[in-house]
Amino acid sequence: MGKAKSKYFLTGLLIVMPVLVTVYLFVSLFSFFDNILGRYISQMTVAYFDLKIPGLGLLVFIFLIFFTGFFATNFIGRKLFIYFEKLWLKFPVVKKVYPAAKQVTHFLFSPKPQGTLHKVVLLHYPRSGIYSLGFVTNHCDDEIKLKTGKDLLNVLIPSVPNPWSGFVLFVPASEVTYIDMTVEEAIKIIVSGGVLNPKDPIDKYSSNFLGE
Repeated sequence: MGKAKSKYFLTGLLIVMPVLVTVYLFVSLFSFFDNILGRYISQMTVAYFDLKIPGLGLLVFIFLIFFTGFFATNFIGRKLFIYFEKLWLKFPVVKKVYPAAKQVTHFLFSPKPQGTLHKVVLLHYPRSGIYSLGFVTNHCDDEIKLKTGKDLLNVLIPSVPNPWSGFVLFVPASEVTYIDMTVEEAIKIIVSGGVLNPKDPIDKYSSNFLGE
């Protein structure tokens, strides 16, 4: 009977925990994006209608993203965007933070990766004979190449379970091995701690545990 109770508990844990983690992440993201504009919109709706509408800030935020994308894709919008971006970069603090934030955003969400960017590689890390997955994020700065005399690449070694944190290494291009794996497939391995491989179905291990 004790073994049966243990199995019931573990089975329930396997079913409930992924749901709770997913709901928690969804609620956290919902609250974060809703609060960007929601706090100001809520003040207006409460003042004029005595009503607070959860999620209205998120809807307005999504609308602004679509509107910005639509406006920036036409000729006038592109010109205005370039003008305001140059103006924005004249602020001392902004010009230090904005370019890095822009490059990271393009790396994460750009639908058209170019050259070696967005590539998954294998390299010897933390020592020779042990391989780690890495993301080639950019070509190394010319100053660093000049000082080292080597053709280097910027490689992000991701951590578990958050693949967008980790270590940035400057690795000789000759020492990385490109593999036929997408960034999304590599993230699947990293987030799962190696439990899942890219081609594994999401229900593989739960089905085995449930005896199906």
